Amino acid sequence: MQSELLQRIERAAAAGQPAPKDLRPPEAMLFHMLQGVYAAYQAGRLTKEQGHEKKIEVYTVYKRMATEYKQFTELAALYQQRIREGYSVGGIEVIPKEEEVNE
Repeated sequence: MQSELLQRIERAAAAGQPAPKDLRPPEAMLFHMLQGVYAAYQAGRLTKEQGHEKKIEVYTVYKRMATEYKQFTELAALYQQRIREGYSVGGIEVIPKEEEVNE
């Protein structure tokens, strides 16, 4: 079962409407990839079966990208937190704590 957002994305792509507002990069990519599949189907360049196979490929790529994007943003947040707390390597302070910088 798809989320409400993914259903809205697919409906908009199929109808040739603009993408829903404020999509994260994985969802924006999904919209544009689905838009291409639906346009090819509507132009007669894909059969219904080919279109279905393409949609499966598109969702597979989307799921992988969404997972990687989530991992990236979590890692970036962790690094930002470490920078705010200060960062040292082998007892050598590389980045001072935020409060030390502001003093």
